[in-house]
Amino acid sequence: MSKEKNILLLTPGFPKDQNDYLCIPPLQDFLIALKKNFPSVNITVAAFQYPFIQGRYNWNNISVFSFGGRNSKLEKIFVWDSAITIAKYLKEKNQLDVVHSLWFGECAFVGNRISTRYNIKHICTLMGQDVSTNNFYLRLLNKNKLTVVSLAQNQSDLFRQITRQNVDEEIFWGVHNQHFDSNKKREIDLLGVGSLINLKNYKAFINVLNKLKSEFPAIKSMIIGDGNLRKKLIQQTKLLGLQNNIEFTGNLKRSEVFNIMQESKILLHPSLFEGSGLVFAEALANGMYIVSYNVGYAKENDKWNIAKNEDELYHHCRSLLNKNLSFEPMNIFPIEETVNRYAELYGLFN
Repeated sequence: MSKEKNILLLTPGFPKDQNDYLCIPPLQDFLIALKKNFPSVNITVAAFQYPFIQGRYNWNNISVFSFGGRNSKLEKIFVWDSAITIAKYLKEKNQLDVVHSLWFGECAFVGNRISTRYNIKHICTLMGQDVSTNNFYLRLLNKNKLTVVSLAQNQSDLFRQITRQNVDEEIFWGVHNQHFDSNKKREIDLLGVGSLINLKNYKAFINVLNKLKSEFPAIKSMIIGDGNLRKKLIQQTKLLGLQNNIEFTGNLKRSEVFNIMQESKILLHPSLFEGSGLVFAEALANGMYIVSYNVGYAKENDKWNIAKNEDELYHHCRSLLNKNLSFEPMNIFPIEETVNRYAELYGLFN
């Protein structure tokens, strides 16, 4: 039996409603699974910057306080004070046992203030680019006063390199098992899923596609996602004469993404950095093969090829396309483990 616990989650952003599928999907999956498996847990969310409105609302039976900071420096002190006020309100109602912050930034800073004031446990989950030499919060906060959780070994190594300290725990964002017909025809050879920004490096995706076309003239590819480089990437495909070999879909609901994954062979993910890369876990769970750089979750196995440069991305894809592939699902990042690991940190088994 789990013990009732009251958790205050501090996050820069949170879904504005149950249809806001683009806002931190792994957090959404985690909280829903946590509530399902531990119904006695009381979770209160304090959303610092997004949604861009102030107010209180209910999300999947979780109480959310939105401060509407809009990433404005002028609003920062108000936002911090609001989070501390919510903590005081919860403490007075005897509903504050653990504070959990996302990103080693302002949420971790405020979390430490709350943790110190009320002598409660503070957990901070590293999320991605917060593990950077440019992040002054890594120097500002006493990391011995909080439990630091990374998402993957690569992130743990980078944290140690920057801070000369080890993370306390390594807990991946997990995914649910996916059910489908493994014999279903997969007509999309290469699939990309992610934001169309410099960091995700989709120009390399198009370069690899261009090289592969000489051997596979009818190769079919798709990129799901949007961003400020979309027009430039489409222009690149036109200059290379790839219009008939690639489709840009824009953003899609996750259920639609999963359906397309089940029609695709290879996730070509040329991103130069990932805190974790949930898309990797989703692709494997939907039976796909992966070709990527050594970022985030990256873990070489029978279905995951890791490249050191763009030429290796091409050769790995070419090798896979010349094989008779088996599209059995592989969930090496089960959400049940994510939930149980955090449940242990929250003290739900005590």
